[in-house]
Amino acid sequence: MIGKLKHIAIQPRDETIMMLVAEFRFLSREQLQVLLDFPCVTRINIRLKKLFDHGYLSRFSLPTIAGKPKALYFLGPQGINLASAQLSLAPSDLAKERKHLQERKYLFVSHQLFLNEVRIAFILAISNQPIMAIDRWLKEWDCVAQFLSSERKQTTLRPDACLCLTYQGKRYSFFVEVDRSTMTKGRLQAKAKAYLEYARSGRSSQDFGFHYFRVLIITKTEARLDHLKTTIEKTTDHLFYLTSQNNIASDSILDRIWQRAGRQGLFSLLEG
Repeated sequence: MIGKLKHIAIQPRDETIMMLVAEFRFLSREQLQVLLDFPCVTRINIRLKKLFDHGYLSRFSLPTIAGKPKALYFLGPQGINLASAQLSLAPSDLAKERKHLQERKYLFVSHQLFLNEVRIAFILAISNQPIMAIDRWLKEWDCVAQFLSSERKQTTLRPDACLCLTYQGKRYSFFVEVDRSTMTKGRLQAKAKAYLEYARSGRSSQDFGFHYFRVLIITKTEARLDHLKTTIEKTTDHLFYLTSQNNIASDSILDRIWQRAGRQGLFSLLEG
């Protein structure tokens, strides 16, 4: 029982851990090590266990094909007030998110882990560039966009995230989509059309404060990437940049690893 445990003194790094798992929804030990620059596996495992035992963190396991299940950490009941103060969020919002995670489904967890991987790659890439900064990372519920299509139909876009960064005084804005090979061809074409019409509508200036944007799609395999690119090109040769999961890393995600709809070759996100 928590009441029988030896008192734990919460350190600044503990508060950062709670803030990170709340901000990312959940994180693996490996992802926390990367974000905290905490190389010692033994030490971080001991600290995560103490935070878990005292209710500051909760955890669940993601089944794996081979080996031990992967432990994923999310905010515990004792950590809600600390994390809410750091993130300037209402404790009730974090409590609601925590309840959602407790009722998680496998596809949601796998999708979120993939999205976390992409976000971490951007964070680390930017940290190595002193003249570059991430202005915003909006989660999916903060970047829902509604607009009238060319057919005067109410249309809703639901990106996985929205990323804004600055480099040498120039702002770059992206909607982010991670694809786990679950989207049908018809749905992908409809989404590509919706993004194109949203760009033409000019509503992004009103909704998010930027007029020009790109859509990043990160998928699981090169074969899937080729399929997505071919499908999108039947609708548009603008907006879309695509890459596969094995290409993203902190030292490459901004570089020429991206394919563009309607173009041949590889491109950087900072070009154009």
